[in-house]
Amino acid sequence: MLLRIYGFLAALAATYVVAVVGYSQINLLNLVDMGIGVDFSTRMQTLQHDLVGMLDLFLPILCVALLVAFPVAGLIIRRVPHLRTIGYVLAGTMGIYAVIVCLGLMMGTNPIAVTRTAAGLFSQVAAGAVGGLVFALVSAKKPAEETVPSTTG
Repeated sequence: MLLRIYGFLAALAATYVVAVVGYSQINLLNLVDMGIGVDFSTRMQTLQHDLVGMLDLFLPILCVALLVAFPVAGLIIRRVPHLRTIGYVLAGTMGIYAVIVCLGLMMGTNPIAVTRTAAGLFSQVAAGAVGGLVFALVSAKKPAEETVPSTTG
């Protein structure tokens, strides 16, 4: 159980960081497309600002998405354990996508502005895929170490 909790926290952190990096950089790319120069220092300052500034709203959204997606995937993976890794990758991907669609339906427009473009939507669901991969890797049960028979006699 503790391994799953660590896996979930690691997956949530990875998803959040990758999602915010995508969010920030795509927004800055839009500024570049408008002819505004954006240097490396500005990119890093913006990323730092967004990583801290989005904690209170965006992190809970991602948390809910993964809290629903991973247990559902776990139920399916019990029947096909050989597909465990791909199952959690798809769960992370679809969990983020489902939350984005649900928010859009509930609010009439998508409140996560970057997901209004294909590149932005891809960046966010890719973050979910990364989170799913991290969860699969961190929460995997380690095989028992095989004991080597002693040859001393």
